[in-house]
Amino acid sequence: MNIRFRATALVALMFVSASACTRPSAGPAAEAADTGRVVGRYDGGVITEAELIEESSRLPSPLREQFERPAGQREFVRSMIDKRLLAQEARSRGLHQEPSIQKQVKALEDRLTIQALLAAEEKAAGKPGEEELRGYYAQHRESFAQPERLRLGRVWVSLPSGATAAQRAQAKQKAERFAQRLKAGEPLAKVAAEGDGPEKAQGGELGVVARGELPDRTLEDAAFALKKPGETSGVIAGAQGYSVVRLLERREGRTPAFEEVRAEVESRVLPQWQRKVLESLLARLRASGSIGIDVPERL
Repeated sequence: MNIRFRATALVALMFVSASACTRPSAGPAAEAADTGRVVGRYDGGVITEAELIEESSRLPSPLREQFERPAGQREFVRSMIDKRLLAQEARSRGLHQEPSIQKQVKALEDRLTIQALLAAEEKAAGKPGEEELRGYYAQHRESFAQPERLRLGRVWVSLPSGATAAQRAQAKQKAERFAQRLKAGEPLAKVAAEGDGPEKAQGGELGVVARGELPDRTLEDAAFALKKPGETSGVIAGAQGYSVVRLLERREGRTPAFEEVRAEVESRVLPQWQRKVLESLLARLRASGSIGIDVPERL
């Protein structure tokens, strides 16, 4: 395994160490008993298979894939050992006692314990109730409204960059022939297969769109002017080519019932509810002690 890969493994491990905090070690023997098969040893401790899995699982996907094979896992274990050796050496020099480091450790401890406290308060408070969820839905019902949407098919004839007038005329004639074939009842997939757009690979299906979701306003206006499924537009000129669109399905705008959007309602209500839990806790803590603020209102 080359030096560059080994360095990548150590950098990756330092990344997960900076973004997560593992539980304190209970000693080599206890670790082996608690977490399974030993996969690495060093003077002062061991690395277990469970620890290897836990550390590597925190990596972003592109990095994690580098360490899935046995050779990569060996290097990751080696990097875990290197990190612990570095930590041991730092502690042996008393660096962990430096005031700046102790300050950061205290700040991290405060953050993690506050998170645990709030999690416990939220668990004790339970989840937002059905009445609260339905009340939010009733007050914000219009925000759940779904606009009219169209399922469209398209046949597209592209234009080369800097197309001449003759090339434009030729492309437009080709698009007109496509439109005639569609209006004569030829299957969309068959016609679209001869076009240039990416939708040709999906049988001509352009997808489901609402107002404002198509990049070309002229194309959008032509599409929404179609009234009945199966209706086909004329040739629509665009900056990069000519389109013919077919309306496959019209989905009228609607406001879904509460039951359909319950999960979304809960996701919207949850941050407000968590804020209420926090404010309630703070109110109790403030009321239970004597608090004073010595900063004047105006400096």
